Amino acid sequence: MQHTDNDIDELIGKYLAGEATPEESAYIENWQSQNETNRKYVDQFRMIFVKASAVKEWQEFDTDAAWGKLRSKLHNPKGREVSMPPTQPQRFLYLKIAASILIVCSIGFFIYRGMNAPIKSIEVVAEKQTIGDTLPDGSGVFLNKKTKLTYSYNKKKKSHIVKLKGEAYFNINHQDDKKFLVDAEGVFIRDIGTSFNVTAYPESNTVEVLVEEGEVQFFTDDNAGIHLKAGGKGVYDKKNKTFSIEQPESNVLSYKTKFFSFSNADLISVVEALNHVYDTKIVIGKNLQNCHLTVSFNDEDIHEVAQVIAETLNLKVRETSTEIILEGEGCENQ
Repeated sequence: MQHTDNDIDELIGKYLAGEATPEESAYIENWQSQNETNRKYVDQFRMIFVKASAVKEWQEFDTDAAWGKLRSKLHNPKGREVSMPPTQPQRFLYLKIAASILIVCSIGFFIYRGMNAPIKSIEVVAEKQTIGDTLPDGSGVFLNKKTKLTYSYNKKKKSHIVKLKGEAYFNINHQDDKKFLVDAEGVFIRDIGTSFNVTAYPESNTVEVLVEEGEVQFFTDDNAGIHLKAGGKGVYDKKNKTFSIEQPESNVLSYKTKFFSFSNADLISVVEALNHVYDTKIVIGKNLQNCHLTVSFNDEDIHEVAQVIAETLNLKVRETSTEIILEGEGCENQ
């Protein structure tokens, strides 16, 4: 039989009362050994159980009849005073003990549930195309292709936590009393009221952060890292475990905006930037790699982009089902 934390209270009760099956006893013993919080929770039940067992005699009550009487009084707007005979002090003692046990159980239960409630999480995955979404805290996120993002909120720590593999742009709904943290396999980016881009593909040797607005702290558990402001770019070297500040490239956010700006850029760099964003790839021969280009594109169709490049450099365009091929004499003299 499979047990879950949803029936843990009932199992603990059976365990303490000696009525649990061997399987149930083993489950409770394993559960309480998992962490200190679970152990304390079982100890709290044990203490309540012992105190309850110390009461030797219990009065038997007809609870249905008592509730019926009480309900009729609640529906009587005038109500009436009832003087209780002073000859039954033990009954009140037992009621107080029972009420105390109930209160302690309730408090312990809700504290435990609050501390150990599962953190609700959502997952956003972009495989073959980019995806824009809004996280539960109101922050906007835009995922590049081949990116996986998992969001959760830790109520106890008041922390929004995003685990990222790939590349994503964040527009944070900043809250002073809550933290927003991006975890890129142990490299962290803490929001300080900002919009920023994180590039963290597992196969890459670096994690890169570009801050568009506001500020972030870029760090690891054992390295305080660097503080980045708007326009700043930080790079973490996974191998050397070092942080550095670099000059940001002009087309870092092109996967999101589809805006490209090239100034005397070599054609191979232009093609690489375009192929990183568009599904249909542009292919050039080695004789064209030295060609240079100054041009801007703003959310243009890739076929139109290829035509503009071809006309600018006097090249020919040939297309297949999956590629756009640029051909020409070359630009060795440029």
